[in-house]
Amino acid sequence: MDPFDALESNVRYYCRRWPAVFASASGSVITDDEGVEYLDFFAGAGALSYGHNNPLFVDVAVEHLRSGRLLHSLDTFTPEKRDFLATIQRTVLAPRQLDMVVQTVGPTGATAVEAALQLAQRLSGHRAVLGFEGGYHGMSYRAASVSASMAGRETSAHLKDFVALPFVEHVTDADVELLETTLRSSVNGQRIGVVIVEPTQGEGGARPFDPAYLAAIRRLTRELDILVIADEIQAGVGRTGPFFSFEGSQLDPDIICVSKSISGLGLPMAINLVRRSLDTWNPGEFTGTFRGNNLAFATSTSMMNHYWSDAALEKNTEQLAGTVRNALEAMSNTFGAGRFNVRGNGLLCGLAVGDTELAADISRHAFERRLIVETCGPGDTVVKLLTPLVIEPAQLDEGLQRLALAVEQATAAR
Repeated sequence: MDPFDALESNVRYYCRRWPAVFASASGSVITDDEGVEYLDFFAGAGALSYGHNNPLFVDVAVEHLRSGRLLHSLDTFTPEKRDFLATIQRTVLAPRQLDMVVQTVGPTGATAVEAALQLAQRLSGHRAVLGFEGGYHGMSYRAASVSASMAGRETSAHLKDFVALPFVEHVTDADVELLETTLRSSVNGQRIGVVIVEPTQGEGGARPFDPAYLAAIRRLTRELDILVIADEIQAGVGRTGPFFSFEGSQLDPDIICVSKSISGLGLPMAINLVRRSLDTWNPGEFTGTFRGNNLAFATSTSMMNHYWSDAALEKNTEQLAGTVRNALEAMSNTFGAGRFNVRGNGLLCGLAVGDTELAADISRHAFERRLIVETCGPGDTVVKLLTPLVIEPAQLDEGLQRLALAVEQATAAR
């Protein structure tokens, strides 16, 4: 009896797309239980931006475990939390002039979104939320309710106080006019109190918003006393080059949701960064058993100290992103007759092929060539690349060659 087929729920997904039993991993390579190696251009849906089992963080974790230090700590004071807070202030907040406090919310990005919405709606006094087509913020009830990409799914929990505007790649006066009109209007009798936006959409199709549009969001929300939540769960922590994908856009969010790669090692961890003047939580008003992953505090501190004390990683990400974009452009021109669209920001990239079956075929053929890539976007029509930020250039080139062969095979078959 196969335990996977006999005992695991039908809801399982990724194992259907990549039917291997993965046993070990290092950097950008995953190895199955038969010793077959795969290049990983998925990186745990963005949770492993610093690679599998990064030795810098493994050493920290092993030392922590062997020393008998706390693992589970709720939100009590620990040396590891103290070091984490001091480090995020020094390497992330202070250099970006962000006067924010850190709220530990639990293990998942969806929990961070739930907390952000709860605080923002209480502060504003208005329940209606403005989001965007293609937005994805998690699978918990309220997070799913403001995820426009969930529309039409039976699991979608869309509420009557949510409205989604179109994604804006190149802003026009009409886009800003629609934004202002919507912000000034009501949704089923409720005024809009908060805007939630992924400055670079992940599940929505590897799409960055026009920075000028993000600036318009901030200008109008300030004028109307509406709060802004930046969902940086997938695109943040260096994925697009800078630590946050909104940098340079003047979005200046009131709350920033951070998860996935924040631990460095792929450990469950999520935090919200909250503008200090808005930190009006009552003690215990938002709580949870797993807010204090002390091991994740330790590895996250190591990650920020090593990779964010200077600009080396950001510059390297920009160089690697250029390599990826050039390769995707070549695939578009060679196999898509110019019909394919290259998308992305930094190392959150995509090849929009406009066809669900074609995208799935590309992913399948890539897996046959021992390359792991997923699909995303409307109708899963975009082949998305999330390589580790620390991938070796030779591995990146090899993976892009395998992807090109997969695209060639899938398009030839059609």
